[in-house]
Amino acid sequence: MVGIAPAAHAASTLVVPRDYRTIQAAVDAAASGDTILVQGGTYTEQVVVSGKDLKLKGVGNGSPVIKSPAQLTPFAQDVRHGVPVTSVVRIAHGAHVRMSGFTVTGPVPCGQLASGITALQSSSLDLSQSRVIDMLPAPSCPADQAFGRGVTIGLPDFIQVDGAAGSTASGRITRVVVTRYQTDGFNFNGPSEGTPSRVIAKNNVVTGGAQIPAVQAGIVVGGAVATVTGNLVSHAVCTFPGCGGDPINEFQSSGIGAIGTASGTQISHNQVSDADIGIYQVFSPNCCQIRHNRLIDNRFFGIAIQDGDGTTAHNVISGGQVGIGVIADAVDTTGILRHDRIRRTSVAPVREIQCCGFKATAVVKPD
Repeated sequence: MVGIAPAAHAASTLVVPRDYRTIQAAVDAAASGDTILVQGGTYTEQVVVSGKDLKLKGVGNGSPVIKSPAQLTPFAQDVRHGVPVTSVVRIAHGAHVRMSGFTVTGPVPCGQLASGITALQSSSLDLSQSRVIDMLPAPSCPADQAFGRGVTIGLPDFIQVDGAAGSTASGRITRVVVTRYQTDGFNFNGPSEGTPSRVIAKNNVVTGGAQIPAVQAGIVVGGAVATVTGNLVSHAVCTFPGCGGDPINEFQSSGIGAIGTASGTQISHNQVSDADIGIYQVFSPNCCQIRHNRLIDNRFFGIAIQDGDGTTAHNVISGGQVGIGVIADAVDTTGILRHDRIRRTSVAPVREIQCCGFKATAVVKPD
């Protein structure tokens, strides 16, 4: 007797609120391969896509808004800060999601590391033509309990999820606007061991600004290999106690930060303005290609390379105190600076800063 293979699932289109009142109800009812169309309106809910391949698309007049409820259910624990980890939209357990045409908004709860959208646990997210706004707790939240991220891809070791230290994911983020976040606009991360997360962030707009004192970063690349290109990043300014222009003894916010970043990351053709440090590579030796960026009026440094060798090439830097800083206070650090154009700095185009017996060396290779 010849067996007959079961018929493949015929992809369906589910419409919210026509077919299902909430987005989560539609996600629960959908099978892999389905499309969920969400019509305009405000949906106050936490959405979780687990283990499915889905397309989520906002349609109709005005983008649908997914608004954070007053309480978000945690899925992990940040052991560094001692707070639960939550997200308004979460893509988990190997799900593959294409999402476009939405606004995801806070405010978010005090005392939680909350993101607008998070991908983790070997899932992938293709996010486009969307906004993530107001990832901020209420102004009454104490500064040491105030967290809020726009989009998170992967998690570092200090976040424990389902018994694992950190989590890997992949993502492509294009034409997304993130504005008014507490800590990070985008955070791309992963565990220190094993395959890193992989992310492309292209042609996005990230604007800082927090009511509660904060150390901010527009885009953070940690335990990930990322291509960060064509983004417009602005107004990441440190307002936390201890902020200032000394990179060894004080805190700074960065437009784009490479912090403990794996090699292979590209940071190119971005415009970063009005941050403390435009592009900040720290504890990431030879991680990155930093080239063809425009750094405008970043108040302390256009680019800083600290505690790990790095290279720059063909960047245009104007305004601020120092164009490029090479800084050593934990390891000897050399910066190879090729064909960068620096003008209108108030202190120096290039500056070496060193401490504690370590040597900083800037090797400038002009046009």
